[in-house]
Amino acid sequence: MNDVDEGEDRLSLLMVRVRRLREIEAGNPSFKRLEKVARALSEEDSSRGIWLRPLPKSTVCDLINGKSKKLPDWLLLRTVVDVCHLIATKSGIPIDPLEDLTREFAVLWREAKEDEGVRASAAKHGRKPPEAFARDEQQIGGDVLEPAPGERSSWKPSATTQRVPLDWGRLGNLRLKRAESGDANAAYELAVLLACEACSKGDSDKEKREARHWRFLAAYWNGRAIGVIAAAAEFQLQGRQLVKAARALAREYAEAGKPSSAYFCRAMRQAEASLQAQPAAVPDNEASEPAPVPGTTVLWSSARAVRT
Repeated sequence: MNDVDEGEDRLSLLMVRVRRLREIEAGNPSFKRLEKVARALSEEDSSRGIWLRPLPKSTVCDLINGKSKKLPDWLLLRTVVDVCHLIATKSGIPIDPLEDLTREFAVLWREAKEDEGVRASAAKHGRKPPEAFARDEQQIGGDVLEPAPGERSSWKPSATTQRVPLDWGRLGNLRLKRAESGDANAAYELAVLLACEACSKGDSDKEKREARHWRFLAAYWNGRAIGVIAAAAEFQLQGRQLVKAARALAREYAEAGKPSSAYFCRAMRQAEASLQAQPAAVPDNEASEPAPVPGTTVLWSSARAVRT
């Protein structure tokens, strides 16, 4: 996945969502397969009055890999959504209903289109584009994920278009950038944190969608760590194994005296709370193990001190 500037605009968020649709929700089909399925689907749907368009490998590759900086037309985006949904369905991969996906991408596309209009107007009248203001904010100590004291962001994306939760601040932004640059440790840590974040969500439809979003991303990042980080092979999106993974990271950072251990402690508590709410709870001897306190030295059972 390509890096996105910290002053993210809505086009960047749309492209992140497109990549997640293909790489995670549709099972990462090849560009050749996307082209082939689009051709067949276009022929089938044209008889029903539904317009789709061809997906040449070069076009869809440039779109998904972020090589094109222009907003794709709606028909192209709609075709990508339809094709990915069909591939996931035929492959037996659980995916949201096509109607819901189409509605979600339509909202993201319209928001990106609005940004495009704002940038064009700014250029015409010699004003700064929106992303330039975001860069200016970073230079005085704030950014989109963590404003400087007294700042308030004028716009925040919905949870299901974010790559990390906004309240993670610089911790999330830093780990995301490291993971995207190929750091397997950062990818694994991101997977654990995101899976724990999903565990904290409630039962409303909105929170269920957010939980699915974070679990999709957690699975993706753990996949980037497999083969490099031994613990990634045992990673699970929820349950007792997730609690153990979060606890191991919390312990590691607490023993190193790093302030970021607080985030891993919180993640551990999120996973524990979710597990204890289920019929099969964590045994008392594990569930009651204290969370490490940032900046303190904690003695741990040697049986649990080995991180695999």
